[in-house]
Amino acid sequence: MVADDKAGWTVVAGATAAVAGGFGPSLGQWVAARRERHERQGRAVAGVLVADLPASVAWLLHPQAAVIRFFGRGWVLRGLQTWCADPDASPVRLLVGSGGVGKTRLAQHFATGLAGWTWWPVAPQGEARVAQLVADGEAPSRLLLMVDYAETRDPASLAALLCTAQRAEGVRVLLLARTAGLWWSTLSAAYPEQAHLVDALTMPANVIELPARVEERAPSEIVADAVAQFADHLRYAPPAEFTPQAHDADTPVLRLHAEALVAVLGGPRGGGRYDVLAEVISHEARYWRGCARRARLVAADDATSRDAALRQVVGIAALLGADDDGQAAGLVRRAPLLGEDTPAPVVGAFVRWLRNLYPSAGSGTALGTLQPDLLAEGLAVAVLRDCAPAEQMAVFSGLPRAQAVRALTVLGRACVHQPDAVKVIEIALSADVPVMTEAVLQVGTQFPGRFAARVATLLMTAAIDPEWARVWAERVPYPSLELGQVAMALTAKVLIDLPPTTPPQERAAWLGGHALRLAEAGRRTEALTASNEAITLYRELAATNRDAYLPDLAVSVNNHALRFAEAGRRTEALTASNEAVNLHRELAATNRDAYLPNLAMSVNNHALRLAETGHPTEALTASNEAITLYRELAATNRDAYLPNLATSVNNHAVRLAETGRRTEALTASNEAVNLHRELAATNRDAYLPNLAMSVNNHALRLAETGHPTEALTASNEAITLYREHAAINRDAYLPDLAMSVNNHAVRLAEAGRRTEALTASNEAITLYRELAATNRDAYLPNLATSVNNHAVRLAETGRRTEALTASNEAITLYHELAATNRDAYLPNLATSVNNHALRLAETGHPTEALTAIEEAIDLRRELAATDRDAHLPNLAISLRNVGVVGLAVGVASDHVVAMTTEGVQYLEELAAAEPEAFAALRDTAVSILAELQRVFGKQSAAAASDDAPPGTSA
Repeated sequence: MVADDKAGWTVVAGATAAVAGGFGPSLGQWVAARRERHERQGRAVAGVLVADLPASVAWLLHPQAAVIRFFGRGWVLRGLQTWCADPDASPVRLLVGSGGVGKTRLAQHFATGLAGWTWWPVAPQGEARVAQLVADGEAPSRLLLMVDYAETRDPASLAALLCTAQRAEGVRVLLLARTAGLWWSTLSAAYPEQAHLVDALTMPANVIELPARVEERAPSEIVADAVAQFADHLRYAPPAEFTPQAHDADTPVLRLHAEALVAVLGGPRGGGRYDVLAEVISHEARYWRGCARRARLVAADDATSRDAALRQVVGIAALLGADDDGQAAGLVRRAPLLGEDTPAPVVGAFVRWLRNLYPSAGSGTALGTLQPDLLAEGLAVAVLRDCAPAEQMAVFSGLPRAQAVRALTVLGRACVHQPDAVKVIEIALSADVPVMTEAVLQVGTQFPGRFAARVATLLMTAAIDPEWARVWAERVPYPSLELGQVAMALTAKVLIDLPPTTPPQERAAWLGGHALRLAEAGRRTEALTASNEAITLYRELAATNRDAYLPDLAVSVNNHALRFAEAGRRTEALTASNEAVNLHRELAATNRDAYLPNLAMSVNNHALRLAETGHPTEALTASNEAITLYRELAATNRDAYLPNLATSVNNHAVRLAETGRRTEALTASNEAVNLHRELAATNRDAYLPNLAMSVNNHALRLAETGHPTEALTASNEAITLYREHAAINRDAYLPDLAMSVNNHAVRLAEAGRRTEALTASNEAITLYRELAATNRDAYLPNLATSVNNHAVRLAETGRRTEALTASNEAITLYHELAATNRDAYLPNLATSVNNHALRLAETGHPTEALTAIEEAIDLRRELAATDRDAHLPNLAISLRNVGVVGLAVGVASDHVVAMTTEGVQYLEELAAAEPEAFAALRDTAVSILAELQRVFGKQSAAAASDDAPPGTSA
């Protein structure tokens, strides 16, 4: 049957389903009866015939042994069947789950039962050859490729294999891994020639998460069934009395099967709870001993004394692996009970013994090791735990990079279920810092937060070759949430070791790179110092040869402006930013193609500096120019300039909002979020911070345009993302976390969740006080904003006295800020004075409240006179608040009514243009005005009665 198109494939799938549906009951009954008959016969002879002593007990748990019948996972199998049957589906699926949940067994069960398909399990280092066979048309017409341990494969080779599968017909790739972490989202970075294709293939929709729990079967039921099947397989009598341990429903099935196997083999060595995997290893030791005797590796009377050495060698082999006999011999000598002085013939005998224990995963010279993985990881950690610290160091010293990578991979995985692995990692990283650094740069993104920070600390005091540091510093991607701190340590070492005769241009380049890495790590003051040194050197160089060094000077000035801004020195940042734009315009005038990207970057940054210093109109103009330039660049090379375009669109949305163009701001903000999601889907490590930023800003835009529910959802996502960042690098992302928490408090309040809002607001203040204590200039504006907002939250929860105290602090802080830069902080000062008037009214200070609200109105009239669109909403709110204050303090004069009326008129104008944003505010103002007029009418009547001439009636 030919199936070249979707219709044909559907027919085949439908026909298969029809056959299974028509004959399923009778066929299923026959298979079940046959199985039952076999099991009945096995039970009948159990204990009568000589039992089959297993060679390798561990092998009985291996997926390929398939001793226990496959069960459950029907929803996964059906999904995979549908995937293979649909020719329009993506050719890639990634099956993820923790160790021991049955990923490999499920994949093999699916592959062997996939009628009409051939399946190839791709060995390590076999990706390129298989890709070539598929590309050359030498593969079967319907081919399923299974790639186990996908996260450990060479990224470029794996990415190339996925792209080849996409271009071929009838090819599917099923990847297996423990997690779909940074290794998955950054895969496209390893294959830039087809980055967008890899991005499309590694989308979250192509990931299948396999839980430990197998449908509705209880752990005790799984253990009991496995006991019967292991006993039948080994022709053992099932244990007469056996009660499974109590297990959580999410216990990996491997542990349940291991418990069953231990029970069949005679039970644990001691009573009470026990580690089933350690018990399996103790049984496996008999296999090692038997093989060692047959290989004449140990004498019959020497078995006990050599057991420990055998265990060490198997454990170290599981930890390090070996690509050839040379590496295998090296790991044998790393066993403390053998050592470097072991004679070559003995080492060779151990290597041959190791090779005969377990089959290799591939057809090459790689050494096979203990499986399944949970057993291997547990044994490796246990062997190292029992070694002295010096012996542990010897195991990890002088490793080839490939073995160092495998060691960190095994230990990183083991941390999930072996707490002792954390201590072993500390020893491993310090044993050979350069080699382990290279390994961390390869596997670090598989284990976020596990290796990078530790090795970065070690690098600062380790004796390393300066040339090596230069090479590897330049290999670390920028930016990198996980690996940036390693790069910072490397650039620091490079600078420390630069000889006095180093050319100034080289020293300047390393200083500039180090400043970037310091800023990335949140060490802003040090970044500013390094940047200043770099710019000084570049100015000296440009003074002697302007043509040669002007490009470097322009870039360094641009970066220095960023460092000034991060340190809170905004005026100096604006000056530097303006210089950078001028320098880049000069360069672009001579060679537009070469310097347009840097001009766009500097203009985009200059827009930020203008906004920070109170120049919203100029900032919007610059932001618009930056977007225009980046759209031009992205039109010619989308992959290269999409990140810059996304950032500039995000910034432009903020500029639009600041100038009162809220609808346009929301549109731009939505585009920025979509672009950043696209980028983060391709490289989470690099672009997650920018996604968090754009989502946070989008929440603000949604709130400003009257979408409170969507704003709260976006704000919650932003805060979750920033907590993830801060957990990895607190110094770098604490300011962003504080900002998002502060904004989230406002969103919670808007949704009526006042208690939660107060909690979030209090957290924001705490975080900003911490930041301002280390850098007052940089974080005083944010602290003032959070204190102002906290006063509102306190008032909303009835804590009026505390609210007044906080409000007074906010005004004091904003007066301090406005004294240094009135243009930049006048809007915030006006807001804090406006809010303070309400707090005064709530706590019974009528005269001070009316004075404060009049001051707020005067400030906002001044602002609206310069930019009506941007500041009219706040002026209208302050005018409305005159009525609020008047009602609160019992003053409803002509003046109060007139000002409230003016506020209503402005809000009606705004609501006509943007009803979603201002209709509710208009309606509230109308109600306040009506109440004022009612109260004022009564007060006027009372006044007329009081003033009536004597003798007249009231």
